[in-house]
Amino acid sequence: MSQANVEIVRQVLDAFQRGLERDDPGAAFDTGMVAADAEWIPGRGFPGARSYRGREGFIEFMRTWTEDFEGWSNQIERLIDAGNDLVVGVFRQSGTGKESRLPVEVRLATVYELQGGQIVRMRIYLDPNEALEAAGLSE
Repeated sequence: MSQANVEIVRQVLDAFQRGLERDDPGAAFDTGMVAADAEWIPGRGFPGARSYRGREGFIEFMRTWTEDFEGWSNQIERLIDAGNDLVVGVFRQSGTGKESRLPVEVRLATVYELQGGQIVRMRIYLDPNEALEAAGLSE
C-alpha cells in the first residue's frame, strides 16, 4: 500500500497545481482522494489559525499563506514513503513580495496521513528535517 499512498499524494498535488492555474486552490478536494473533512495543520511560523478543515479551510489557509506574494509557485522536490500510511512531501516554494518586490524562496515539507486511500491530515513544517523526524525518518 505504501507506493500506492505516494501515488495518491502525487495525483492530489497534480490536481492542486492544475487548480492553481484556474485560481481554484481547493481543486485537490475534487479528486475524491482528500477526505471532505481533511485537516490541514500549519506548523510554527505560519500565519493564521493553528488548524483548518475541509476545502474551505484549505482555501483560507492558501490565501493567508500566499496573499503577500506575486508569482507564487510550488515545486515538488520529492515524495517519500514513510510507512504507516504516511507520506512526506518536500517542496520548494517561491514568489515575489508584493510590497518589497524581493524574491522569496522557502524549502518546506508536509507529512500526509492517509486512511482508506484518502488524505485525512496534512501537517506542514518549515524545516523538512522536522517533517522527516515527525514521520519517523531522518535525512
